[in-house]
Amino acid sequence: MKFGKEYTEYWSSTVNKSVDGTIIAGVNEAKHFLQYFEIKRDDKVLDLGCSYGRMYDALAIYSDRIFGIDPDTYAVEKARLQSYQEVRKGAAEVTGFDKDFFDVVFCWAVFDVVDHKKGFAEINRILKIGGKLLLTGKNDNYFSDDSLAHKAEKNAFLKAFPNKFTDLNAVLDNFQCLGFELEKLLVFPRRGDFGLLNFVDPVDNHSDNYIGYEYLIICHKVADQDSIGLESLNFESQFSKTAVEIAEKAGFPSAKEYFESIGID
Repeated sequence: MKFGKEYTEYWSSTVNKSVDGTIIAGVNEAKHFLQYFEIKRDDKVLDLGCSYGRMYDALAIYSDRIFGIDPDTYAVEKARLQSYQEVRKGAAEVTGFDKDFFDVVFCWAVFDVVDHKKGFAEINRILKIGGKLLLTGKNDNYFSDDSLAHKAEKNAFLKAFPNKFTDLNAVLDNFQCLGFELEKLLVFPRRGDFGLLNFVDPVDNHSDNYIGYEYLIICHKVADQDSIGLESLNFESQFSKTAVEIAEKAGFPSAKEYFESIGID
């Protein structure tokens, strides 16, 4: 499924009621984390991947200068019904905004459809030094017995939804080169935990073993990105490490072939 009216309408209905009964993290959950984010009223905030504007009310609690961007024309038209300062059509990888323009970039439930390397580079470019980023995504290493996560990954692939998993270890090991300094990392162990605000803080637990279905990162820009050394690195994958391991144990050479053998359910 490509970005367009069908995609936007599908997700606008899904956030209210997921297909597997889990709670999708939305406005209430965003408000929970934004209260610790120290946004000022005159901060320029980018709602990156704003869709139809579902997060506008949460961001408007803190800032009067909210901008939006989304690749879908239909979503942009809907978002413009909100009081954004500007909503433009564009991609996370190439926003078209000026360098060092934003104080805050808010990227909620969007990064799993973004080219990670290009996305980080563009976010770094448009953020001011000291500017903050709140980013959520799907981790490529979830628990093998998380059947809901595995089913969601399988069905998303078979329905041709864009879906990327983040290699958290690779990202955090190269955060300095990406131009950011980590402030907070939270991992939501199983599918549905994000909507329940059930998370662990691996840093507080002195662990670098990032196992869990989703994550939330809060960080700030400390320098322009240093692309030297990043060319050979990969921060994302189409299939999770978990799915690959499950497929191998089932006797399949790839997650793709394993998923195709099961079908949608």
